[in-house]
Amino acid sequence: MKSRLSRLVRAGFSLIEVNMAIFVLAGGALALLGLFPLGLRDSLAAHNEMRVAAFADRFLGAVKIAAEEATDVDDLKAIVADIMDTQPSFVWEEDAGKQPDSDGNGGDLDSTEDESGVYYRAWAAADEAWGGEDGLEMMGDKVVVQVGILVTGENAKQNKRALLSASAYGMRVLLDKNANAN
Repeated sequence: MKSRLSRLVRAGFSLIEVNMAIFVLAGGALALLGLFPLGLRDSLAAHNEMRVAAFADRFLGAVKIAAEEATDVDDLKAIVADIMDTQPSFVWEEDAGKQPDSDGNGGDLDSTEDESGVYYRAWAAADEAWGGEDGLEMMGDKVVVQVGILVTGENAKQNKRALLSASAYGMRVLLDKNANAN
């Protein structure tokens, strides 16, 4: 009878074994919980990149459409602003993408915020590479215009350097001064 009773007493798990199992399971659960913030951060970064790319794609599409109708740079800017239809209204910078450095910090670009939370800086200027005499003779009534945009999902109003590391998109378009003559 005594040997049967001692076997029953030894048949279970000790308190130390149970505590070790709980400790191992808790460690695994904490490691899994540590992955959630990383996934959330990457998800937010991907969402920002998608918004930035969509805005830039919409801008470049508007430039392509406007280039078919515009006769000069100002006309191109007006048509693109109408197509973009952003709140607040689409803003063009006048300095052709140059980076002002008013306080010596390496370039504190001013930006405009779109209704989608994208910060951008857009510019358009006649391409100076085509400005020589030979270039003008070859081009006739046509003008090559450089169009560019810096876009970021980061708040450029709080971080003045946000646009220095922003995605940059650009293209050259050919404007015909006689586009609307037909």
